[in-house]
Amino acid sequence: MPVKELDQTLNEFLAPVTELLPEERLRRVVAQAVRGILAQETPVIAAMAQSISRQEMDCWAAAKRLYRFVDNKRFSHHQLYKGMYRVAQRTVREEHPEYLVVALDPVNFEKPYTKKLEGVSTVHKSTPPDLNGEARLVRGYPAMTATVVNMRVPAISYAQWFSYKTADFLSQNREIQRSIRTTRWVFPDQKLRFVMDSGGDDQKLFDFLQPDEFVITATHWERLVQVYNERLKRWETEHLGDLVDCVPWRMTFQAAFHHAGRTRLAKIKMGWFQIRLPDSKQKLWVLVAEDDLEKRTLVLLTNISIRKHATAQAIYQDWRLRGRIEHGYRFDQEQGLDVEDVRVHTLERMRRNALRPFRVFALVLLAAQFVFHLNQHWPPKAVLWLRKLGGKLGLPTDRNGSYILLRGLSAVYQTVATLSWTILQPFPHHLFQQKAGYG
Repeated sequence: MPVKELDQTLNEFLAPVTELLPEERLRRVVAQAVRGILAQETPVIAAMAQSISRQEMDCWAAAKRLYRFVDNKRFSHHQLYKGMYRVAQRTVREEHPEYLVVALDPVNFEKPYTKKLEGVSTVHKSTPPDLNGEARLVRGYPAMTATVVNMRVPAISYAQWFSYKTADFLSQNREIQRSIRTTRWVFPDQKLRFVMDSGGDDQKLFDFLQPDEFVITATHWERLVQVYNERLKRWETEHLGDLVDCVPWRMTFQAAFHHAGRTRLAKIKMGWFQIRLPDSKQKLWVLVAEDDLEKRTLVLLTNISIRKHATAQAIYQDWRLRGRIEHGYRFDQEQGLDVEDVRVHTLERMRRNALRPFRVFALVLLAAQFVFHLNQHWPPKAVLWLRKLGGKLGLPTDRNGSYILLRGLSAVYQTVATLSWTILQPFPHHLFQQKAGYG
Protein backbone atom coordinates (compact mmCIF):
# COMPACT_ATOMS: atom_id res chain seq x y z
CA MET A 1 0.00 0.00 0.00
CA PRO A 2 1.36 3.48 -0.88
CA VAL A 3 0.81 4.81 2.65
CA LYS A 4 4.33 6.15 3.10
CA GLU A 5 4.28 7.98 -0.23
CA LEU A 6 0.83 9.45 0.42
CA ASP A 7 1.75 10.65 3.91
CA GLN A 8 4.96 12.26 2.66
CA THR A 9 3.15 14.03 -0.20
CA LEU A 10 0.33 15.15 2.10
CA ASN A 11 2.71 16.54 4.74
CA GLU A 12 4.67 18.45 2.09
CA PHE A 13 1.43 19.79 0.61
CA LEU A 14 0.13 20.95 4.01
CA ALA A 15 3.44 22.44 5.16
CA PRO A 16 2.39 26.09 4.46
CA VAL A 17 -0.65 25.50 6.69
CA THR A 18 0.95 23.57 9.54
CA GLU A 19 3.90 25.97 9.82
CA LEU A 20 1.49 28.62 11.14
CA LEU A 21 0.13 26.45 13.98
CA PRO A 22 1.61 26.90 17.46
CA GLU A 23 2.54 23.30 18.34
CA GLU A 24 3.38 19.93 16.83
CA ARG A 25 0.23 18.14 18.05
CA LEU A 26 -2.00 20.55 16.17
CA ARG A 27 0.12 20.14 13.04
CA ARG A 28 -0.39 16.38 13.12
CA VAL A 29 -4.16 16.76 13.49
CA VAL A 30 -4.40 18.74 10.23
CA ALA A 31 -3.00 15.81 8.24
CA GLN A 32 -5.18 13.32 10.14
CA ALA A 33 -8.29 15.40 9.45
CA VAL A 34 -7.55 15.69 5.73
CA ARG A 35 -6.91 11.94 5.53
CA GLY A 36 -10.22 11.31 7.29
CA ILE A 37 -12.12 13.56 4.86
CA LEU A 38 -10.53 11.80 1.89
CA ALA A 39 -11.19 8.34 3.33
CA GLN A 40 -14.85 8.88 4.21
CA GLU A 41 -15.66 11.60 1.62
CA THR A 42 -17.46 13.57 4.32
CA PRO A 43 -16.71 16.33 6.87
CA VAL A 44 -18.51 14.47 9.71
CA ILE A 45 -15.93 14.11 12.45
CA ALA A 46 -17.17 10.75 13.78
CA ALA A 47 -16.84 9.27 10.30
CA MET A 48 -13.42 10.88 9.79
CA ALA A 49 -12.16 9.25 13.00
CA GLN A 50 -13.16 5.78 11.78
CA SER A 51 -10.51 5.84 9.04
CA ILE A 52 -7.56 6.49 11.39
CA SER A 53 -5.08 3.61 11.62
CA ARG A 54 -5.92 1.69 14.81
CA GLN A 55 -2.22 1.23 15.53
CA GLU A 56 -2.10 4.98 16.17
CA MET A 57 -5.28 5.34 18.30
CA ASP A 58 -8.84 4.09 18.56
CA CYS A 59 -11.89 5.86 17.10
CA TRP A 60 -12.90 7.68 20.28
CA ALA A 61 -9.42 9.08 20.84
CA ALA A 62 -9.19 10.21 17.22
CA ALA A 63 -12.63 11.86 17.38
CA LYS A 64 -11.71 13.69 20.61
CA ARG A 65 -8.52 14.98 18.99
CA LEU A 66 -10.47 16.30 15.98
CA TYR A 67 -13.19 17.90 18.15
CA ARG A 68 -10.57 19.62 20.28
CA PHE A 69 -8.87 20.88 17.16
CA VAL A 70 -11.96 22.58 15.75
CA ASP A 71 -12.67 24.17 19.16
CA ASN A 72 -9.05 25.03 20.07
CA LYS A 73 -8.59 28.66 21.14
CA ARG A 74 -4.81 28.69 20.73
CA PHE A 75 -5.11 29.57 17.06
CA SER A 76 -7.68 31.35 14.92
CA HIS A 77 -9.30 30.49 11.63
CA HIS A 78 -7.21 33.26 10.04
CA GLN A 79 -4.08 31.14 10.44
CA LEU A 80 -5.66 28.23 8.58
CA TYR A 81 -6.91 30.41 5.77
CA LYS A 82 -3.59 32.21 5.56
CA GLY A 83 -1.95 28.80 5.23
CA MET A 84 -4.39 27.86 2.44
CA TYR A 85 -3.49 31.08 0.65
CA ARG A 86 0.20 30.20 1.04
CA VAL A 87 -0.56 26.90 -0.70
CA ALA A 88 -2.02 28.98 -3.54
CA GLN A 89 1.11 31.16 -3.66
CA ARG A 90 3.32 28.07 -3.87
CA THR A 91 1.19 26.66 -6.70
CA VAL A 92 1.55 29.92 -8.64
CA ARG A 93 5.33 29.97 -8.10
CA GLU A 94 5.60 26.41 -9.43
CA GLU A 95 3.59 27.10 -12.59
CA HIS A 96 4.49 30.84 -12.97
CA PRO A 97 1.79 31.80 -15.52
CA GLU A 98 2.07 35.12 -17.34
CA TYR A 99 -1.01 36.41 -15.51
CA LEU A 100 -3.65 34.95 -13.19
CA VAL A 101 -7.23 34.38 -14.29
CA VAL A 102 -9.22 34.59 -11.05
CA ALA A 103 -12.80 33.31 -11.15
CA LEU A 104 -15.12 35.01 -8.66
CA ASP A 105 -18.27 33.06 -8.00
CA PRO A 106 -20.85 32.83 -5.19
CA VAL A 107 -22.06 29.36 -4.27
CA ASN A 108 -24.96 28.22 -2.09
CA PHE A 109 -24.67 25.39 0.42
CA GLU A 110 -27.90 23.57 1.13
CA LYS A 111 -29.02 22.40 4.58
CA PRO A 112 -31.87 19.97 3.76
CA TYR A 113 -35.02 19.99 5.94
CA THR A 114 -33.70 22.95 7.93
CA LYS A 115 -36.07 25.57 9.35
CA LYS A 116 -34.80 26.82 12.70
CA LEU A 117 -31.01 27.00 12.40
CA GLU A 118 -29.60 30.38 13.33
CA GLY A 119 -29.11 32.59 10.28
CA VAL A 120 -30.34 29.99 7.80
CA SER A 121 -31.25 31.71 4.53
CA THR A 122 -33.24 30.99 1.41
CA VAL A 123 -30.78 30.25 -1.37
CA HIS A 124 -31.00 29.37 -5.06
CA LYS A 125 -29.71 25.91 -6.02
CA SER A 126 -29.48 24.68 -9.59
CA THR A 127 -27.49 21.51 -8.82
CA PRO A 128 -29.03 19.08 -8.26
CA PRO A 129 -32.20 20.37 -9.99
CA ASP A 130 -35.77 19.51 -9.08
CA LEU A 131 -37.82 16.78 -10.80
CA ASN A 132 -38.55 19.15 -13.70
CA GLY A 133 -34.88 19.96 -14.24
CA GLU A 134 -35.28 23.49 -12.85
CA ALA A 135 -33.41 25.32 -10.10
CA ARG A 136 -34.82 25.25 -6.56
CA LEU A 137 -35.25 27.65 -3.64
CA VAL A 138 -33.93 25.83 -0.56
CA ARG A 139 -32.75 26.54 2.97
CA GLY A 140 -29.01 26.97 3.35
CA TYR A 141 -26.07 29.34 3.52
CA PRO A 142 -24.34 31.35 0.76
CA ALA A 143 -20.57 31.38 0.30
CA MET A 144 -18.03 33.23 -1.82
CA THR A 145 -14.76 31.97 -3.27
CA ALA A 146 -12.03 33.23 -5.57
CA THR A 147 -10.01 30.65 -7.50
CA VAL A 148 -7.10 30.91 -9.95
CA VAL A 149 -8.26 28.78 -12.88
CA ASN A 150 -5.60 29.13 -15.59
CA MET A 151 -3.24 26.56 -14.06
CA ARG A 152 -3.11 22.78 -13.95
CA VAL A 153 -3.89 22.85 -10.22
CA PRO A 154 -6.48 25.48 -9.18
CA ALA A 155 -5.46 27.81 -6.35
CA ILE A 156 -7.91 29.30 -3.84
CA SER A 157 -7.24 32.93 -2.91
CA TYR A 158 -10.43 33.55 -0.92
CA ALA A 159 -13.18 31.51 0.78
CA GLN A 160 -15.98 32.65 3.05
CA TRP A 161 -19.26 31.25 4.36
CA PHE A 162 -21.89 33.79 5.50
CA SER A 163 -25.60 34.42 6.12
CA TYR A 164 -28.04 36.96 4.74
CA LYS A 165 -29.76 37.31 8.12
CA THR A 166 -26.95 38.08 10.56
CA ALA A 167 -25.88 41.54 11.71
CA ASP A 168 -22.40 41.26 10.20
CA PHE A 169 -23.79 40.82 6.65
CA LEU A 170 -23.95 44.04 4.61
CA SER A 171 -24.41 42.89 1.01
CA GLN A 172 -23.22 40.27 -1.43
CA ASN A 173 -21.35 43.00 -3.32
CA ARG A 174 -19.35 43.67 -0.16
CA GLU A 175 -18.42 39.97 -0.02
CA ILE A 176 -17.32 40.15 -3.66
CA GLN A 177 -15.20 43.22 -2.93
CA ARG A 178 -13.65 41.46 0.05
CA SER A 179 -12.68 38.52 -2.16
CA ILE A 180 -11.02 40.93 -4.60
CA ARG A 181 -9.07 42.71 -1.85
CA THR A 182 -7.90 39.41 -0.39
CA THR A 183 -6.80 38.12 -3.79
CA ARG A 184 -4.78 41.30 -4.34
CA TRP A 185 -3.17 40.77 -0.93
CA VAL A 186 -2.35 37.11 -1.69
CA PHE A 187 -0.83 37.94 -5.10
CA PRO A 188 0.54 41.50 -4.79
CA ASP A 189 3.11 41.13 -7.58
CA GLN A 190 0.98 39.23 -10.09
CA LYS A 191 -1.04 40.59 -12.98
CA LEU A 192 -4.68 39.73 -12.21
CA ARG A 193 -7.57 39.19 -14.60
CA PHE A 194 -10.89 38.67 -12.78
CA VAL A 195 -13.67 36.77 -14.56
CA MET A 196 -17.24 36.60 -13.31
CA ASP A 197 -20.70 35.61 -14.45
CA SER A 198 -23.71 37.92 -14.68
CA GLY A 199 -23.72 38.51 -10.91
CA GLY A 200 -20.82 40.92 -11.41
CA ASP A 201 -22.65 43.19 -13.87
CA ASP A 202 -22.64 46.20 -11.55
CA GLN A 203 -21.16 49.65 -12.21
CA LYS A 204 -19.81 50.02 -8.68
CA LEU A 205 -17.99 46.72 -9.08
CA PHE A 206 -16.50 47.95 -12.37
CA ASP A 207 -14.99 50.89 -10.49
CA PHE A 208 -13.69 48.65 -7.71
CA LEU A 209 -12.05 46.28 -10.22
CA GLN A 210 -10.52 49.09 -12.28
CA PRO A 211 -6.89 48.72 -11.11
CA ASP A 212 -6.94 45.17 -12.52
CA GLU A 213 -8.32 43.59 -15.66
CA PHE A 214 -11.79 42.06 -15.63
CA VAL A 215 -14.16 40.15 -17.91
CA ILE A 216 -17.80 40.00 -16.77
CA THR A 217 -20.93 38.62 -18.42
CA ALA A 218 -23.37 41.42 -19.28
CA THR A 219 -26.92 40.82 -18.11
CA HIS A 220 -28.42 44.34 -18.20
CA TRP A 221 -28.91 44.72 -21.95
CA GLU A 222 -31.38 47.51 -21.31
CA ARG A 223 -28.58 49.63 -19.82
CA LEU A 224 -27.97 53.02 -21.49
CA VAL A 225 -24.39 53.39 -22.70
CA GLN A 226 -22.56 55.83 -24.89
CA VAL A 227 -20.89 54.83 -28.14
CA TYR A 228 -18.57 57.06 -30.18
CA ASN A 229 -19.83 58.15 -33.60
CA GLU A 230 -16.75 58.36 -35.83
CA ARG A 231 -18.58 60.28 -38.55
CA LEU A 232 -20.02 62.98 -36.28
CA LYS A 233 -17.10 62.91 -33.80
CA ARG A 234 -19.28 62.67 -30.72
CA TRP A 235 -20.56 60.24 -28.05
CA GLU A 236 -24.17 59.09 -28.54
CA THR A 237 -26.44 57.33 -26.03
CA GLU A 238 -27.90 53.94 -27.00
CA HIS A 239 -29.28 50.84 -25.33
CA LEU A 240 -26.64 48.11 -24.98
CA GLY A 241 -29.00 45.51 -26.45
CA ASP A 242 -29.52 47.58 -29.62
CA LEU A 243 -25.76 47.82 -30.13
CA VAL A 244 -25.35 44.07 -29.59
CA ASP A 245 -28.02 43.29 -32.19
CA CYS A 246 -26.19 45.20 -34.94
CA VAL A 247 -22.55 44.40 -34.08
CA PRO A 248 -20.47 43.49 -37.15
CA TRP A 249 -18.65 40.13 -36.96
CA ARG A 250 -14.89 40.59 -37.16
CA MET A 251 -13.53 37.06 -36.76
CA THR A 252 -14.55 33.39 -36.85
CA PHE A 253 -12.81 30.41 -35.26
CA GLN A 254 -13.52 26.95 -33.86
CA ALA A 255 -13.60 26.06 -30.17
CA ALA A 256 -13.97 22.70 -28.42
CA PHE A 257 -16.67 22.26 -25.79
CA HIS A 258 -16.44 19.36 -23.31
CA HIS A 259 -19.60 18.14 -21.58
CA ALA A 260 -20.72 14.80 -20.16
CA GLY A 261 -17.66 13.02 -21.51
CA ARG A 262 -18.17 14.29 -25.06
CA THR A 263 -16.16 16.83 -27.03
CA ARG A 264 -17.87 18.91 -29.69
CA LEU A 265 -16.53 21.58 -31.99
CA ALA A 266 -18.42 24.84 -32.31
CA LYS A 267 -18.02 27.68 -34.78
CA ILE A 268 -17.61 30.96 -32.90
CA LYS A 269 -18.32 34.38 -34.42
CA MET A 270 -17.11 37.45 -32.55
CA GLY A 271 -17.38 41.20 -32.80
CA TRP A 272 -16.54 44.04 -30.43
CA PHE A 273 -16.90 47.75 -29.87
CA GLN A 274 -16.06 50.38 -27.25
CA ILE A 275 -18.58 52.06 -24.97
CA ARG A 276 -18.62 54.64 -22.20
CA LEU A 277 -20.78 54.57 -19.09
CA PRO A 278 -22.80 57.81 -18.90
CA ASP A 279 -22.42 58.43 -15.16
CA SER A 280 -18.77 57.61 -14.49
CA LYS A 281 -17.46 58.18 -18.04
CA GLN A 282 -15.59 54.92 -17.61
CA LYS A 283 -14.62 53.38 -20.95
CA LEU A 284 -15.22 49.67 -21.47
CA TRP A 285 -15.14 47.22 -24.35
CA VAL A 286 -18.03 44.95 -25.30
CA LEU A 287 -17.20 41.53 -26.77
CA VAL A 288 -20.09 39.73 -28.48
CA ALA A 289 -19.78 36.01 -29.32
CA GLU A 290 -22.19 33.56 -30.94
CA ASP A 291 -21.75 29.82 -31.39
CA ASP A 292 -23.62 27.49 -33.71
CA LEU A 293 -23.77 24.76 -31.07
CA GLU A 294 -26.05 26.25 -28.42
CA LYS A 295 -27.40 29.10 -30.60
CA ARG A 296 -26.88 31.73 -27.92
CA THR A 297 -25.35 35.20 -27.76
CA LEU A 298 -22.71 35.87 -25.14
CA VAL A 299 -21.96 39.50 -24.23
CA LEU A 300 -18.84 40.24 -22.17
CA LEU A 301 -17.84 43.56 -20.60
CA THR A 302 -14.13 44.19 -20.09
CA ASN A 303 -11.67 47.00 -19.44
CA ILE A 304 -9.07 45.31 -21.68
CA SER A 305 -8.49 47.25 -24.86
CA ILE A 306 -9.39 45.07 -27.87
CA ARG A 307 -7.28 46.11 -30.82
CA LYS A 308 -6.32 42.73 -32.24
CA HIS A 309 -8.07 39.47 -33.02
CA ALA A 310 -5.68 37.61 -30.71
CA THR A 311 -6.68 39.81 -27.77
CA ALA A 312 -10.40 39.18 -28.36
CA GLN A 313 -9.86 35.43 -28.60
CA ALA A 314 -7.74 35.41 -25.41
CA ILE A 315 -10.48 37.28 -23.51
CA TYR A 316 -13.08 34.75 -24.67
CA GLN A 317 -10.91 31.76 -23.74
CA ASP A 318 -10.10 33.22 -20.30
CA TRP A 319 -13.78 33.74 -19.62
CA ARG A 320 -14.47 30.11 -20.54
CA LEU A 321 -12.02 29.03 -17.82
CA ARG A 322 -14.55 30.31 -15.29
CA GLY A 323 -16.41 27.03 -15.71
CA ARG A 324 -13.63 25.21 -13.86
CA ILE A 325 -14.76 26.72 -10.57
CA GLU A 326 -18.15 25.03 -11.06
CA HIS A 327 -16.44 21.64 -11.32
CA GLY A 328 -14.59 22.40 -8.09
CA TYR A 329 -17.87 23.26 -6.34
CA ARG A 330 -19.43 19.98 -7.43
CA PHE A 331 -16.40 18.06 -6.20
CA ASP A 332 -16.65 19.80 -2.81
CA GLN A 333 -20.41 19.40 -2.47
CA GLU A 334 -22.12 16.51 -4.18
CA GLN A 335 -20.60 13.09 -4.92
CA GLY A 336 -17.15 14.25 -3.85
CA LEU A 337 -16.42 15.49 -0.32
CA ASP A 338 -20.00 16.44 0.68
CA VAL A 339 -19.09 19.68 2.47
CA GLU A 340 -22.79 20.42 3.04
CA ASP A 341 -23.00 17.57 5.57
CA VAL A 342 -21.81 19.70 8.51
CA ARG A 343 -24.17 18.68 11.33
CA VAL A 344 -24.57 21.62 13.69
CA HIS A 345 -27.52 23.57 15.08
CA THR A 346 -26.50 27.26 15.21
CA LEU A 347 -24.67 29.59 12.89
CA GLU A 348 -21.99 30.13 15.54
CA ARG A 349 -21.35 26.41 15.76
CA MET A 350 -21.53 26.26 11.97
CA ARG A 351 -18.70 28.74 11.97
CA ARG A 352 -16.82 27.08 14.83
CA ASN A 353 -17.12 23.60 13.38
CA ALA A 354 -16.27 25.02 9.99
CA LEU A 355 -12.96 26.24 11.30
CA ARG A 356 -13.97 28.84 13.87
CA PRO A 357 -15.22 30.27 11.55
CA PHE A 358 -15.17 27.64 8.81
CA ARG A 359 -12.45 25.29 10.02
CA VAL A 360 -13.96 22.13 8.57
CA PHE A 361 -14.84 24.11 5.44
CA ALA A 362 -11.16 25.00 5.00
CA LEU A 363 -10.11 21.40 5.64
CA VAL A 364 -12.49 20.20 2.94
CA LEU A 365 -11.07 22.77 0.50
CA LEU A 366 -7.54 21.62 1.35
CA ALA A 367 -8.56 17.98 0.83
CA ALA A 368 -9.95 18.82 -2.61
CA GLN A 369 -6.81 20.77 -3.50
CA PHE A 370 -4.68 17.80 -2.44
CA VAL A 371 -6.53 15.50 -4.85
CA PHE A 372 -5.88 17.96 -7.71
CA HIS A 373 -2.25 18.31 -6.60
CA LEU A 374 -1.76 14.55 -6.49
CA ASN A 375 -3.22 14.14 -9.96
CA GLN A 376 -0.67 16.52 -11.46
CA HIS A 377 2.46 15.83 -9.42
CA TRP A 378 2.54 12.09 -8.86
CA PRO A 379 4.00 9.81 -11.58
CA PRO A 380 1.30 8.85 -14.10
CA LYS A 381 1.66 5.13 -13.31
CA ALA A 382 1.11 5.79 -9.60
CA VAL A 383 -2.01 7.87 -10.35
CA LEU A 384 -3.27 5.13 -12.67
CA TRP A 385 -2.77 2.57 -9.88
CA LEU A 386 -4.98 4.63 -7.57
CA ARG A 387 -7.60 5.07 -10.29
CA LYS A 388 -7.73 1.32 -10.96
CA LEU A 389 -8.13 0.74 -7.23
CA GLY A 390 -10.95 3.29 -7.28
CA GLY A 391 -12.86 1.34 -9.93
CA LYS A 392 -11.45 2.44 -13.30
CA LEU A 393 -12.93 0.10 -15.91
CA GLY A 394 -10.19 0.41 -18.49
CA LEU A 395 -12.62 1.36 -21.25
CA PRO A 396 -12.06 4.11 -23.84
CA THR A 397 -15.10 5.89 -22.39
CA ASP A 398 -13.57 6.19 -18.90
CA ARG A 399 -13.38 9.73 -17.53
CA ASN A 400 -10.11 10.04 -15.68
CA GLY A 401 -11.30 12.81 -13.40
CA SER A 402 -10.97 13.62 -9.72
CA TYR A 403 -13.85 11.47 -8.46
CA ILE A 404 -12.36 8.11 -9.38
CA LEU A 405 -8.98 9.21 -7.99
CA LEU A 406 -10.74 10.13 -4.73
CA ARG A 407 -12.29 6.65 -4.63
CA GLY A 408 -8.82 5.14 -4.91
CA LEU A 409 -7.49 7.29 -2.05
CA SER A 410 -10.51 6.33 0.04
CA ALA A 411 -9.87 2.64 -0.62
CA VAL A 412 -6.24 2.94 0.52
CA TYR A 413 -7.06 4.67 3.80
CA GLN A 414 -10.03 2.38 4.53
CA THR A 415 -7.85 -0.67 3.91
CA VAL A 416 -5.20 0.63 6.32
CA ALA A 417 -7.84 1.19 9.01
CA THR A 418 -9.31 -2.29 8.45
CA LEU A 419 -6.01 -4.19 8.43
CA SER A 420 -4.64 -2.36 11.46
CA TRP A 421 -7.84 -3.21 13.37
CA THR A 422 -7.69 -6.91 12.45
CA ILE A 423 -4.08 -7.05 13.67
CA LEU A 424 -5.08 -5.71 17.09
CA GLN A 425 -8.48 -7.43 17.27
CA PRO A 426 -8.65 -10.61 15.15
CA PHE A 427 -12.13 -11.75 14.22
CA PRO A 428 -13.35 -14.58 16.57
CA HIS A 429 -13.57 -17.34 13.97
CA HIS A 430 -13.28 -20.01 16.70
CA LEU A 431 -16.72 -19.08 18.05
CA PHE A 432 -18.33 -20.08 14.76
CA GLN A 433 -16.35 -23.36 14.69
CA GLN A 434 -17.58 -24.27 18.17
CA LYS A 435 -21.17 -23.52 17.20
CA ALA A 436 -20.84 -25.71 14.10
CA GLY A 437 -19.51 -28.54 16.28
CA TYR A 438 -22.51 -28.38 18.59
CA GLY A 439 -24.78 -28.73 15.58
